[in-house]
Amino acid sequence: MNRFTNALLRVLAMVLILTLCAAASGCGASEKRAIKAKMEAVMNYTESERQQISEYLKYSKGVSFSAYKYKNSDKPLRTVKTPDFSTLPDIPELEDTGYVRASAYVSFAQDGNQHIQLKGVKDADITVTFNELHTEPYDDSISFTAGVFYKINVSYRYSAETSPVFTADSEYELSTTAPLFGGVPSEPVKPILDLHLRDAYILNGPDEYYYMTGTNDPVDWNNTREIHVYRSADLSSWEDLGAVWNFERDATWQKDILIDSSPIWAPELHYIGGTYWICYSLGWGSMSGSLLRSTTGRPEGPYADVSGSGKPMFDYIDSTLFRDDNGRVYAIWSDGQLQELSNDLTSLKGERVALKSRSGIQAGFEGCFMIKIGGIYYLCSSTYSIHYRSDGSSYQTYDSFYVMSDNISGPYSERRLLLENGGHNNLFFSKDGRLFTTAFYGNDFSEKPAIAEIEVTDEGLLKVR
Repeated sequence: MNRFTNALLRVLAMVLILTLCAAASGCGASEKRAIKAKMEAVMNYTESERQQISEYLKYSKGVSFSAYKYKNSDKPLRTVKTPDFSTLPDIPELEDTGYVRASAYVSFAQDGNQHIQLKGVKDADITVTFNELHTEPYDDSISFTAGVFYKINVSYRYSAETSPVFTADSEYELSTTAPLFGGVPSEPVKPILDLHLRDAYILNGPDEYYYMTGTNDPVDWNNTREIHVYRSADLSSWEDLGAVWNFERDATWQKDILIDSSPIWAPELHYIGGTYWICYSLGWGSMSGSLLRSTTGRPEGPYADVSGSGKPMFDYIDSTLFRDDNGRVYAIWSDGQLQELSNDLTSLKGERVALKSRSGIQAGFEGCFMIKIGGIYYLCSSTYSIHYRSDGSSYQTYDSFYVMSDNISGPYSERRLLLENGGHNNLFFSKDGRLFTTAFYGNDFSEKPAIAEIEVTDEGLLKVR
């Protein structure tokens, strides 16, 4: 009887465990389905966002044409705006021969291949720019996503008889600059410290402090030399913990690469595995990046280089670290190059993945940062963009953008403006749970650290307050 009772109890216990596991698994699956449904709704632009793009197009419609005396000339004789690729402006400076380059951001009405052609010209060349660092020759195999603006570039030989005709399979809209919307805070962003600093990065530390790093006093971009860490208990009053890494004092193999200069850019302070890590970039002369580890577990260091190979870990600038829920740590750099790090964070492993949207367009061309909120990965990046005022006049700023996905490898949504003037930024939660982004530009200041509060909408979008 006792044996039977014990066996029965074991069976009942196993059934209970399996039931609980199934319930937990079901909840997890349900949550994942909800996140995926939310992502599908915002992968491309919402109707409200499309209306804002239409407002932008009122000022930016058309094509930018530049005329050159010779094919490889750098300085144009004239640059004008025309309604369409097929509308050739009068260019008397070219006389009877010369070269024309024209570009426009083109949004097609239908998905798929477009069979773009430029007839009536000699030596026609067409390329497609997917983002600032990725341009490729056009061919019929390229598939376009409807409603997304791609930069189409054409060049051809000009003569008095030139009569260009631009065609595609579906209707399209043209814009001389990349359309954007949002990203303007309700109140002007203000500096949190009177300090000459670019690429401001703030870490909510595991203690009672916040820690900030950035490109230190970038008066001479060739000789920024050091990495400083600043500490604050309230995001208002800051203490300089000093130069935790100095080129002359601490560099080893870096001196063999940067012989006549010391451009140390965009350092970031991360807390992983019980100690602090600093990503940093080697600028002009190398354009690469590497990683430092605090040998004491303290934010002020000292720091030691972890590259056992004696060379940069990353083949371009602006590296960042991201630790996922499963404990895996990834490096992200350049325009969204992602690769997992080894367990001791001293080397890269596995395959590199280029993070991009379904349309092939990436978040930006530098300054990447990743955060995960509510099961969604948010990838920030920065690029220069054109804004229009209500009177039609324009201005350019260095802005923060973001894309989002329910999978770290993507595909990601189309890029959205996070903060005008934000530049190379990072997102962080404050001690009281509010979400902020860093910045280092504003309406009335330049190259000083600042923050702006961000809210996550019900749709999962990020909105500057």
